[in-house]
Amino acid sequence: MTATVVLTQPASRAGSLAAVLASHGIATVSWPMTEIDEAPGLDAGGLARTLAGCRWALFASPAAIEVTRGALARAGQGWPAGTGVGLIGPGSRDALEGWDARLDGLAHAQRIEPLAPPYDADALLARPELATLDGVGVAVLRRADGREAWLHALHERGATLHALSVYAARDAVPPPGASCWPAAAAAAGAPVAFSIASADAGARLAAFVRTLDCAAWALSRPVLTQHPRIAQALRAQGWTRVMRHRPGAAGLVAAIESAHDA
Repeated sequence: MTATVVLTQPASRAGSLAAVLASHGIATVSWPMTEIDEAPGLDAGGLARTLAGCRWALFASPAAIEVTRGALARAGQGWPAGTGVGLIGPGSRDALEGWDARLDGLAHAQRIEPLAPPYDADALLARPELATLDGVGVAVLRRADGREAWLHALHERGATLHALSVYAARDAVPPPGASCWPAAAAAAGAPVAFSIASADAGARLAAFVRTLDCAAWALSRPVLTQHPRIAQALRAQGWTRVMRHRPGAAGLVAAIESAHDA
């Protein structure tokens, strides 16, 4: 029996992951730890004008991609010519799929992403295209409380920097039955794994499951994540079976199959 995978990603991201997993016969439960909202007062027209004045638009996360896509599409704006796209890694690439056909101009935009794992902002900044940026316009599309270190790095390299807060994140309310189904799964001996993409999500979920009678069982389930820093944080939070996997939906599928076979 293949494990049921609990997807803790925001609903916009979990939906596409669930579809891929379903195509491989893998059942999922959606338990988002975070809800994503468009940043208050986001001006899609102003966003489009800023992007048009930049050589690079760097997306800090798949959530930034989803929100920006929605804002530009609602405003009837295409992707500006000459503005390249910087992605954190395969997860962001997955989130970008389907844009080419729906957003005019995007198919012709140059794209860069990390050449090798770990896939994060530091690896994107290691791209040679971003090494020297004297006077080059660079937009970073992010959440307001996102990491500042890579903004400082871009500024030090001479970029004309635009730090654009396009989305906000808030803690999600546990879904109906969240207090009941883990105990039922534990009692039935059902194989369950958790897909956790951020340390914050892992901490919130760990705090919740510790309130349940089946806490020890839940914390001993396979936890699937991509980044070594996140894996380290999850272990510190009390998750005892943390497994790293290759980025993207295909990597998650392989990890689920490995977790089940182990």
